Amino acid sequence: MKTSAIIFSSGILFFLPIAFIYGFLTDFQELVGFPAILLLGLMSLMIGGYLFLHDRSIGRIAADDLDGEISDEAYEYGFYSPWSWWPITVATGAGICFLGVAVGWWIVPFGGLIALVGLVGLVYEYDRGNHAH
Repeated sequence: MKTSAIIFSSGILFFLPIAFIYGFLTDFQELVGFPAILLLGLMSLMIGGYLFLHDRSIGRIAADDLDGEISDEAYEYGFYSPWSWWPITVATGAGICFLGVAVGWWIVPFGGLIALVGLVGLVYEYDRGNHAH
């Protein structure tokens, strides 16, 4: 995790000079680019600082070991339904909602209803039928 912290924190070394170069080239008249690049550098420093603090509190993890094996960090990722059609229903509903933002807000409730039906089906998939637990 320390490597990730160093990589993220080093973003400030790139973005801070670039922000001032950009500001100098635009005579600090452009009100979006300079603050955005400056805040991008500060954000990378913030993420790097969080990772440094996290590394200090939990210590080394299996990903930090250069001689580590994949099995060193093997744990349960969760249960996934290999033949489930419900994620497609949820994605269709979400896609219709995003289409509604572009085309017209009247489409959003239809997409929300389809996504809600898909979400309920996904949550309760293993409560009924052939695959009930």
